[in-house]
Amino acid sequence: MKTKISTIIILVHKITSRNIMPYINEDQRKELDDAITNLVNCIRNTNTHLNNPNDFSNYLGRINYSFSRVIGQLIDNPSYKKIAMATGVIENIKQELYRRLASLYEDSKIAENGDIPEYKYLRR
Repeated sequence: MKTKISTIIILVHKITSRNIMPYINEDQRKELDDAITNLVNCIRNTNTHLNNPNDFSNYLGRINYSFSRVIGQLIDNPSYKKIAMATGVIENIKQELYRRLASLYEDSKIAENGDIPEYKYLRR
């Protein structure tokens, strides 16, 4: 067990010491922001045949298509490593969305409607 933990610690150190964490600073974000705003506006475009342009579910196919194209173009020459890294980023995006939005939403609904007995018991 100690060997596995040591190996994990060494790997984390190697990853972080090579500065390959995907954080970008505010200056780097600025060069992407206009393109992102443009993409969002295209996804929201009401000049399409969407049943109800205000219904978020109408955007899901466009979001999937857009993100799939971006990732597909960046992967370029697929390999196991690139695919694993891309799916890892997608998983991290999902987790961050849940942590920042869904968790707050769920907490507000628990406060509004009350918690279920099993979770009340487990939170003690």
